[in-house]
Amino acid sequence: MEQLQAVAENRTGFCLDPRTKLLLMAVVATAEFLYSHTAFMIAVAMIPFILLLTNRQYKTATVFFCLFVVGLFVQAIQNSVQFPMIVNMLVVLLVGLVLRLFPAYVMGAYIIKSTTASECITALGRMHIGRQITIPLSVLFRFIPTMQEESAAIKDAMRMREVQFGTKKFWQNPAALIEYRFIPLMISVVKIGDDLSAAALTRGLDNPVQRTNITKVGFTGWDLLVVLIAGAALLSTYFFSPW
Repeated sequence: MEQLQAVAENRTGFCLDPRTKLLLMAVVATAEFLYSHTAFMIAVAMIPFILLLTNRQYKTATVFFCLFVVGLFVQAIQNSVQFPMIVNMLVVLLVGLVLRLFPAYVMGAYIIKSTTASECITALGRMHIGRQITIPLSVLFRFIPTMQEESAAIKDAMRMREVQFGTKKFWQNPAALIEYRFIPLMISVVKIGDDLSAAALTRGLDNPVQRTNITKVGFTGWDLLVVLIAGAALLSTYFFSPW
């Protein structure tokens, strides 16, 4: 009984409803393609950046911040610097990926890291989303962390064998890196996917009967505050920004 009560307790502190996260994901994913002014792109990028900081994903936030700043700098100088045609094509492609796609990518990283599978299933159920979407998403939320753990374990095993980039064994046989790292990872990915799918079905996710859930999901003042701040920032930069 004590374990059940511990599981059913609400998460304290800053915690957004999964539906709010999906709304912000949709806003970030579409807003970067609507308006190309620098201030608006910065305002959109600040949404996932701040959320990453609140979730203590400091490494991801730092990498995203550095790449975004570099992308803005390259975009500012690419018209004044003459690059060869091939280099210019690569620069435009990379800048477009960083400035327009990376905010949505890191927003997805925040959602997966900060949302449990139970919270996702409960929120989707309240949105009346069909099981054709609920079951794959529940598998996805468990699949990515498990795959990261498996990849780290394979990396540690290969480090003990000195099969990694830059070592003597790598230069003697570069193909060994693919053989000993990627092939086991691919096999593990297939096995993990099958196991998680079976686990989801075992829990009765495909049962047509209305399910109950001890996970408490609901909108709070944090959800309203985040939506209002994000909306005000985007609207102000869209209509009033001079650059």
